[in-house]
Amino acid sequence: MMDKRPLGCLSPSALVAAALALVGVAVAWAWVGNTMFSPGPLNAQTGAALGGVTSHAELEKECRACHAPFWSSDRMADRCLRCHTTVAEELPQPDSLHGSLLSGASELTCRGCHTEHRGPDAPLTVLDARTFPHAQTGFALDAHRTRASGEPFACQDCHTQGYSSFDQAVCDQCHQQVTLAFAAHTQTFGTDCLACHDGLDTYGRNFDHGLVTGFPLEGGHARAACADCHQGARNLQDLRAVDPACVACHADQDVHAGRYGTRCETCHTALAWEQVSFDHSVTAFPLTGAHAELECESCHLGGEFTALDTACAACHNEPDYHAGLFTGPCDACHNTTAWRPARYDEPHTFPLNHGRRTASECQVCHPTTLQDYTCYGCHEHTPTNIAAEHREEGIFNFDNCVECHPTGREEEAEDD
Repeated sequence: MMDKRPLGCLSPSALVAAALALVGVAVAWAWVGNTMFSPGPLNAQTGAALGGVTSHAELEKECRACHAPFWSSDRMADRCLRCHTTVAEELPQPDSLHGSLLSGASELTCRGCHTEHRGPDAPLTVLDARTFPHAQTGFALDAHRTRASGEPFACQDCHTQGYSSFDQAVCDQCHQQVTLAFAAHTQTFGTDCLACHDGLDTYGRNFDHGLVTGFPLEGGHARAACADCHQGARNLQDLRAVDPACVACHADQDVHAGRYGTRCETCHTALAWEQVSFDHSVTAFPLTGAHAELECESCHLGGEFTALDTACAACHNEPDYHAGLFTGPCDACHNTTAWRPARYDEPHTFPLNHGRRTASECQVCHPTTLQDYTCYGCHEHTPTNIAAEHREEGIFNFDNCVECHPTGREEEAEDD
């Protein structure tokens, strides 16, 4: 048979117990209000009146002042801002404390830093330097994890007047204990540390000038003090505004008086101003042969580097044995390997070696000009001998020798 007894929760004794419990809750509600659900007492610290109260403790029986019901569109942060109006005014300002924190968050959650129900004397602000998004305030803690002693920093070490304010005099007091050079640093760049430093040590001991600025410090530049180039700099804009052109710092060392423009690095290097290196091949006069071994001053007299005459005669006086007889360009016979021996690369009508192992000197056949020649002066070649030999053969027109002897051999004429 089916059991006809009622469920245990609906038995007379159970219903009586439930009724008594409801009565007890009602009495407790009437006696202590919402505090019966509170996880702990609120902070009793007093201050200026906000929202009609001077401390959170005055709201212990008004849970809804901070806690919105689940059906409401309000968040707890919205109800915080109704009283803390100064914080609400900060939020649209990214350079303010709460505004900077909101700029990097999806929504504002006050209770992430401001905790309650921990007792009347417990602090309302609890921060953990390890997790607090300090970089969102404009200054990261990456390079400020520990003090010089090796102990971890506490928030109050820097924020001596409260978390929402910061006196940069603290930087000076702390860093003077770390390095003796800090006084000279502040004298040069001022005491507005946050104008340049971001807490990441971007401009600290690990600063890479070449990586950050694109201007690596090499040679003499590596030995220069920051203030030598960044004179009067007081912020990042001043530091970045330095003209990287050489003349910005070395104008008084320009012996060229600006005649060659401002691209000093074309010839000079950072190793030393006096060390000059120039790729002459980019000019219309590449240095080859013996020219490549010359000092610049050998041709560029008086520091003149432009509009130089590139003709050989501009540097090389005509040899005595030319005696002004050869009017053609020098490089027709000479090259930069050596001035002597001369070389004629164009096809020569008459064999230059004339049957010998080595070529004859030019002036042997061309005693006057390159255009004129003579066969007299070698072997039996005298005007008397040549005239006698040719007339004996019935040849009376023998002034132009190569016409019959193009290679200099006597047999050639017999074949004609």
